[in-house]
Amino acid sequence: MKNLSEKALLVNLHISQWSARKLDKNVIRQLEKQNHTRNIGRFNKLLIDEEKLKPIQKIASACRIFVMDNTLPWGDNGDRLLPATNYFEFLSEISKYKNDFQAAAVQFSREYPTLIQDSKQRLGAMFSVTDYPAIDSMEQRFQLRVGFMPMSNTEDFRLQIDDEEVKELKKIMEEEINSRISTATRDIWYRIKDQVGHMAERLSDPNAIFKNSLVENIRDLVKVLPRLNFTNDPEVEKIVLEMHNLLIDPELLRVNPAVRSEKADRAREIFDSVSSLIA
Repeated sequence: MKNLSEKALLVNLHISQWSARKLDKNVIRQLEKQNHTRNIGRFNKLLIDEEKLKPIQKIASACRIFVMDNTLPWGDNGDRLLPATNYFEFLSEISKYKNDFQAAAVQFSREYPTLIQDSKQRLGAMFSVTDYPAIDSMEQRFQLRVGFMPMSNTEDFRLQIDDEEVKELKKIMEEEINSRISTATRDIWYRIKDQVGHMAERLSDPNAIFKNSLVENIRDLVKVLPRLNFTNDPEVEKIVLEMHNLLIDPELLRVNPAVRSEKADRAREIFDSVSSLIA
């Protein structure tokens, strides 16, 4: 694909967190001695109340899901492809996640000294002050950042080797890029297939109970997929337009059997169309 460097860039999410767990070899040795055994496994003690870290963990988990939903697969080192058409929306939301994550980390760091004292009583003989990082370094143990890199351009190839070798390398690189583009595009199709297939299955059963997310997940796809369609694939545009017909009040689907049956058929038609494209 030509001009790929103008249509997308690579992003990589990096999140680091303090686990608040510590391997306790003394406990392992005591258990092995008591039970006359060896190599029984590992024992990691909780250094602080695990509930105190959940606000940070929740933000980190939500951020990972957001990045996966708003980018496409690219390579095997954690890089994700971000279409230029989704850049500003992506950057705006990532900034919110970073701010929320940092605020939660600051709050935890303020409570950290008290949490250590609480754990002293909770852990009893297993407590060891050396297990705990320095108070003034705790905030730095929580980091959330996104790295951005330009897409490679096979036309701008500066390696000082023989011209024939350069041609061969360019060919290999272009084949690899085309393969990754194909994988990224298939990811779009599989997202559609999973969601509309689930809707068709649930709505086809008149007795099936479903949550509002059955429709909301379709709505989210309709919103983000046009921004992820970096190849301007007309088939993607066509299917997304068809998916608009599935955006309906979930309550109407529950109370009106005729509407429910109609939308089940529509979802099945889209599912079949997508399935034929990725067969």
